[in-house]
Amino acid sequence: MTTCITMRLTTTAMCGLLALLAGCATGPGMQMDVQAQSRGTPGDIRQRADIYSIDIPTVTRLKQETAASAGSRAVARPAAFRTPNGVYQYIVGPGDVLRITVFEHPELTNPSGTANELSGRVVNGDGFVFFPFVGAVQAAGRTVQQIRATLAEGLSRVLKNPQIDVSVLNFRSQRIVVSGEVRTPGVVPITDVAPTLAEVISQAGGLTLEADLSGVSVTRGNASTAVDLYSYFYNGDTAQNMRLQAGDVVNVPDRRFSKVFVLGEVGRPNSLVMPRGRLTLAEALADSGGVNPFSANAGQIYVIRDGDPKPQIYHLNAATPDALVLADRFDLRQRDVVFVDAVPVVRWARIVSNILPTADFLRATLNDTTRALPR
Repeated sequence: MTTCITMRLTTTAMCGLLALLAGCATGPGMQMDVQAQSRGTPGDIRQRADIYSIDIPTVTRLKQETAASAGSRAVARPAAFRTPNGVYQYIVGPGDVLRITVFEHPELTNPSGTANELSGRVVNGDGFVFFPFVGAVQAAGRTVQQIRATLAEGLSRVLKNPQIDVSVLNFRSQRIVVSGEVRTPGVVPITDVAPTLAEVISQAGGLTLEADLSGVSVTRGNASTAVDLYSYFYNGDTAQNMRLQAGDVVNVPDRRFSKVFVLGEVGRPNSLVMPRGRLTLAEALADSGGVNPFSANAGQIYVIRDGDPKPQIYHLNAATPDALVLADRFDLRQRDVVFVDAVPVVRWARIVSNILPTADFLRATLNDTTRALPR
């Protein structure tokens, strides 16, 4: 009778262990076992994501899409951010200091006899500036050429063929605010040189090491637009170097959200901050300690990327060394997830390591139960 009871208990324990093995057949932890195949391949993963092989056609297509999207971003900007046609001309405003020179008439050029630095005429808050024999002259909202023409017309009543030059001594009426990851955040005055985004950032001390070039934002009134200075500096996309105007707010974010995540069977799973320049799949794997030679399945390397409407999964079969050339041509994007799957034997070893404690517990329980049964 004892033998029968023991056999029943053993059978029950074995059934439970087999059920546990069936439930853990896929192994602990993250894993993937999908490859890019032809359209229409069945499988639930294909209903939730688009899967592609990392090959020469895919790499070429992605590079072309990146170049096209950079140009479309500049074209798709709101009308408020479009660069006006024609040559840039500085418009004088209240607070600017004008230097007005009447040649051969120093009494008009500098009637007070002070140094040149103090001899300018400030444009008043109402936009006018006073000049002898001419009176109040409208200066705000006009170019220096227009102001010069008005002064010449007024002085011609008292002088024969007056020779006049007008320039801005101090630019104080118009500013651009620069914040974020620049060396000297603050206000940058607008001068008679066209204020482009790259130049304004340079006047603010330049970018810091933590600046995210691809996420620069420009706010104008109630509208904002994103600018990819990465494409400007590294790909020569001059459309990204937009012209700014008075009142614009430029913000350069930091790079802490611009990361790539490397997970799975690599030497050091971690997150990598995107550098200034390209970050390829080969670089990300190398910076993470490389593919683990003892546990990684080199034929199952994946890049998971957020897409619209479905995520995109790119599969690289790196079982042969020449595939690493493709990995070096595949550019990663921020928030990409690189995953290296494990070989089946490693999965099984992990299953066994998780089950052994349970098996030991069941064996100990059976032994205790057997001893407690009446003989």
